[in-house]
Order: sequence, then C-alpha cells, then structure tokens
Amino acid sequence: MEEHLKKRPQKKVFQKEEIDSLRNQAIEKTKSKLLSDEKINKIILIGSSVKNSFGEYEPPGFRGSLFSDFDFIVFVEDDFEIPKWLDREPDGKPFPDDSMNLAYRNKKFIEDKYDVEVFFIRKSNAQDSKIQELGELAGIPMTSDSKHKYLIVYSKY
Repeated sequence: MEEHLKKRPQKKVFQKEEIDSLRNQAIEKTKSKLLSDEKINKIILIGSSVKNSFGEYEPPGFRGSLFSDFDFIVFVEDDFEIPKWLDREPDGKPFPDDSMNLAYRNKKFIEDKYDVEVFFIRKSNAQDSKIQELGELAGIPMTSDSKHKYLIVYSKY
C-alpha cells in the first residue's frame, strides 16, 4: 500500500442505504460522461463504496476532501483520449512507468460534495501479465479472478 494511504484520518461510515444511493449516482453520472466514447471497453468500481466503508473523514480529511471518493477503473483502447472534465491526479502511481499512471479526479462530482477518481488502463497494458501483477499488488482488479472486491458497471464484451 502506498505510504500516504496508511495515514488516513478516522472515518465515520455512512449507512448502507446512503452508500448505495450515492454509489448509484456516481455510477450513472460517470457512465453518462464516459460512454459517449466507443473506445471504452470496461468500467469497474472499487474502493470504499463497494466495500460499504464509504463515509466522512475527521478533519482535515484526506486528499483534500472530508469524504471518501468513488474509485473507477476504466479499461480503454490504446488510442483513447482522456476527457477534459477530469484533472490529473499526481498521487495515483501504482505503476513504475509513469506513462501508465493515468489517474484523474473530478472534485465534488456527486452532490457538489464527493470526488470521483478515474484510473485509465490502456488495452495493451491490461493484457500484459507483468502489468496485471503490478496492478493486483496495488489493489487494482486486473483479471476476472482478482481477489479484490469490485463491481462491473459497464462491459462492452
């Protein structure tokens, strides 16, 4: 686990119904923004909203927010262009080759409160077994038999 992730403040976890409602909003809004591009192959959701540990951090918060964020992994064709509504996230670095660290964020994306983080993985990288292994070590479900909990929100195939 990356060092900065170990130093998160305590979090008050929301009720499951609230997590489900916010998660559904995040899924629908993210899909509506991304799926106009036919170069998207698959979108999965990972993290606290899938593990039902989504909530509010004690001040000062984490990564500039008092709340958990929604973590999407988007598998794309190699020539996919990152949408302009997302800003580069400098902390998202699970891979040693920085050109593969395509982490982006949109602050206050849901209800003007909750951030969405979108990590893009290009097709040629997703099919490389060494990269799959690195992704799995970083908590990214790279294969269908991943031990990491995730939710498929869109799949082209």
